[in-house]
Amino acid sequence: MAMTQVNAKIDNKILEEFRDVIYTKKGLRKGDFKDSLEDALLDYILRYSKSQSAKEFVRNFKESKHN
Repeated sequence: MAMTQVNAKIDNKILEEFRDVIYTKKGLRKGDFKDSLEDALLDYILRYSKSQSAKEFVRNFKESKHN
């Protein structure tokens, strides 16, 4: 699987709250931030994409992560 690094400037408070949610939910172990950010992006695609192929991709991706 190809991986891409994303660099973005976001509000400090948003990042702080996101990390707090991850810590509360998962414990913030190595990889938890990446996994949580990836899940957030996938959920955003599911919610807002009008493309059925994009939604199918998300469902397949999530299913493959759980297997």
